[in-house]
Amino acid sequence: MRLATLTLLLALCLNVDAFYSSSSSVISLTPSTFDKAIKGSIHLVEFYAPWCGHCKSLTPEWEKVATALKGIVNVAAVDADAHGSLAQEYGVTGFPTIKLMYTDKSGKIKGSDYQGGRTSKEIGQWAMQQATKLALGRLGAKASSSSGGTSGGGSDGFYSGTSVVTLDDSNFHSQVVDSDEMWFVEFYAPWCGHCKSLAPVWKDLASSLDGKVKVGAVDCTANQQTCSEFSVGGFPTIKFFGSNKERPADYEGGRDLGSLSAYATERWAKDQPPPEVRELTDQEVWTEHCTGHPEDTSLNLKAVKPKQLCLVAFLPHILDAKASGRQQHLDMLKVVAESYKERPFAWFWAEGGAQPGLEKNLGVGGYGYPAFIALNPEKLKFASLRGGFENSAVKEFLNEVRSGRERVTDVDGGSLAQLETRSPWDGTDGEVEVEEEFSLEDLGIGGDIGASDNKDEL
Repeated sequence: MRLATLTLLLALCLNVDAFYSSSSSVISLTPSTFDKAIKGSIHLVEFYAPWCGHCKSLTPEWEKVATALKGIVNVAAVDADAHGSLAQEYGVTGFPTIKLMYTDKSGKIKGSDYQGGRTSKEIGQWAMQQATKLALGRLGAKASSSSGGTSGGGSDGFYSGTSVVTLDDSNFHSQVVDSDEMWFVEFYAPWCGHCKSLAPVWKDLASSLDGKVKVGAVDCTANQQTCSEFSVGGFPTIKFFGSNKERPADYEGGRDLGSLSAYATERWAKDQPPPEVRELTDQEVWTEHCTGHPEDTSLNLKAVKPKQLCLVAFLPHILDAKASGRQQHLDMLKVVAESYKERPFAWFWAEGGAQPGLEKNLGVGGYGYPAFIALNPEKLKFASLRGGFENSAVKEFLNEVRSGRERVTDVDGGSLAQLETRSPWDGTDGEVEVEEEFSLEDLGIGGDIGASDNKDEL
């Protein structure tokens, strides 16, 4: 009798193993582990019988569901033959029976029955919808009636009305994967505590990276397809989508604003071309790339923010420096600009004396050329390079400006002068203007000096 009992138990164990092995993503639950597991987190549970043909057919699909929802919703299984009392407690009368198990506000275990198809996609979508409804209910919100498994992540209220772009199954590829822009994306769940803590930081990050890197967010409880595609295994998961959108980089640094911003800015800077050093030929160049302007719908102009710093080199006249000397100055300036391309700076140059109004604003001209100025266009304050106009001196000057150790001065006059329109440099040496010759007779002085005493003297 004892041998027969042991044989029966071994057979049951072998049947369980045949369904879901110890290496499977499906969690095997028993009466001793069931309550603790469900009270710890949401579980999608299959109650099955080893002899059930439909259960055997469901096994590979259930494995797929467990793999897809790993880190999002726990997927489990209960052998109802071996643990009949547990199945009976939750009203299981047929096999397979699928329930989403959770605890209500009072801590009591409850279950929602699944009545849909038996493909992994159908089961996974239903589980995500139910988990979303449950999470929103705990937050005191209601799920959108159109949210069915593919809606966006804005319904949870995490990022609505902010600079964070809400991404979902329907727009992720068009917005991110097929885009030329860089994206920093958070994959989250509304019920996740760490995600809630990250939310205000993520909002600030979106504002600070505006114009450089797009910042988005995906609610994985409502958009399982996208989260599964990019192997999201826990929350929050943060990925950087750079030039290779199919293989984004996992972010594993700190979750403070400084760390996140530094990482995204560094990745952005690596892919940026060298900053352009523009010649100040007219007011439009200055406004578009330095001082900025508000939106003007009548002229179809979008708002342009002022740069943090506008860096202007006033170079010697072309007759003094020649083309080779000027080009040497510009090449040096481009090398320096490359070192600061991650910064919101704009780089300019002008020939000495070509923009007298701006030179007066910035106190240029008294010490000769070249002169180099760092201007804050919003505060209307500037600092002047007092050392030599060379790579190391300019870098040292900029580092002093950024650290606040360089002496700053208010713009003369309290506002910036309108720039004059000038022809751009053509890259050649300048030509000395030859004065037109004139005759002494044009001045009333002609003939031989002293030839006639009758001439009037000047």
